[in-house]
Amino acid sequence: MRKLILLIGGLWPLLCVGQTSWERDWLHRVADNRTIAQNRFYHTLSDMNAPMTLGIPAGWLAAGLIRKDSKQTQAGIRWMAAQLVNGGSTYFMKAIVNRPRPAVTDPTLIALEDVKIHSFPSGHTSSAFALATSISLDHPKWFVIAPAYLYASLVGYSRCYLGVHYPSDVIAGALLGTASAWATQKADKWLRATGTKKQSKKSLAYQY
Repeated sequence: MRKLILLIGGLWPLLCVGQTSWERDWLHRVADNRTIAQNRFYHTLSDMNAPMTLGIPAGWLAAGLIRKDSKQTQAGIRWMAAQLVNGGSTYFMKAIVNRPRPAVTDPTLIALEDVKIHSFPSGHTSSAFALATSISLDHPKWFVIAPAYLYASLVGYSRCYLGVHYPSDVIAGALLGTASAWATQKADKWLRATGTKKQSKKSLAYQY
């Protein structure tokens, strides 16, 4: 995870060069083709992201506890942990990179959302991809993976459509969110394996 953060942060100077050309031009093309229906859709999708990325893990955990299903409970904990890891990593990178929003560097670009915090990486995108990856790792079926990543991708696009993020912010957010969920899953497996080994050693000790 640390290497990924350093990699994304190290790429930022190169991305800033690109923002003056293709990224900025692309955002203007998207803005020029906005419609009222699309504005509503992408506003709603973007606004729903926080309730979705926090509510689904919490709901999954609560359902597991109510049903006394240890597997579901553990999955809920992992999904929530992935969001915490991702949230901390995203906040850290925003503070370090300190990239202005597109409408700040280019006043001719009209943003449909008023946001103050820094642009790189996209927090909405990272949390959506963290959720999609967490769910997909625990339920590796195409009919789960496809809609999960479709949702995450639409959230990422919505941030560009609304004029509050560069495409590179969204790409970095997708990478960071995916890595956060993957690292959380790996850490959980390692902790469980370590706990099992310790329990086995204790059992052998009692036998003697």
